[in-house]
Amino acid sequence: MGCGTLCRRFQRMHISLKRKSLSSAAGRCYAGADHSIFLGNRMEVHRVNLTKARLAAMPIAERIALLLLGHAANEINVLSKLILMSRKQPPTIQLVDHVETAQTFVVMRLLIGKLHEAWEMFKARLQADAQIRSKYLSALTGEAGTALTELNKHFGQGSVLTKIRNKISFHYKDEGNLTEANFQRLPESEAWEFYLCRSVANSFYFASELVAQAGVLDLVKPSDDPAAATDPSMDAQSFAALCDIVILVSGQITVLFGELIASLVATSIGDDLEVAVVDVANCPKISTFELPYFFDEDDALPPVGNTHSV
Repeated sequence: MGCGTLCRRFQRMHISLKRKSLSSAAGRCYAGADHSIFLGNRMEVHRVNLTKARLAAMPIAERIALLLLGHAANEINVLSKLILMSRKQPPTIQLVDHVETAQTFVVMRLLIGKLHEAWEMFKARLQADAQIRSKYLSALTGEAGTALTELNKHFGQGSVLTKIRNKISFHYKDEGNLTEANFQRLPESEAWEFYLCRSVANSFYFASELVAQAGVLDLVKPSDDPAAATDPSMDAQSFAALCDIVILVSGQITVLFGELIASLVATSIGDDLEVAVVDVANCPKISTFELPYFFDEDDALPPVGNTHSV
């Protein structure tokens, strides 16, 4: 599957879910998944000053939960945007399509790991805390309440995202020897190639990525169907299923975390916060923005090291 196809699938569903997450916290200008108003290529950002004193006055468990929810939401947003910035149309050179598709898959594997970690944080810091659970989680309704129910169901029955995180996304040791197993099952007709450039940063070891991708897709296939595990024709179907899972879970976590951030701020800090409106000009349209892999090797880069005066 090419980079354009991958990105379009992710973009259609992710943007739909993102719009839902924004409306779920409507009316709370200082909290939620995104607090900005779009004005053409300008954006009004509401800069909310929580102040350290007010944060310090919160119950410790609630303060930690608030900061960790924001931390997880930031990383999920950044990784999702990087996927949305992938090239929308297939490049004319097949080699470039191979590399940019792989680049998107690399970011998706990181996002998969972060979704698992975000849920583990939620369970440990919010769901396992009796006071937070009764004060905030029991009050969830609408889309946030539905998202919580669906996420509990998804991760409770054993998520493929957790399998990918544990075996591939966050580990290189390959204790299950998936590298060799997937090398053996992939056909000779694949592009077993390395793309080497004058700059190491422009080089890409595509044969390695082929095996990593196969390992991920193999984890998506039904474990009770031995034939599927060795059938490369099932890879496209498995990839489509994985995209749907990542997009759905990402959207649900965004909705849930955005609503909880809004509730924590409104309840424990208050609504009489200092808010300033900042105009951000010349915002690019993400639908036209593209993130290439190869860059101009003759382009001057800033010097390495600390360039700030002491």
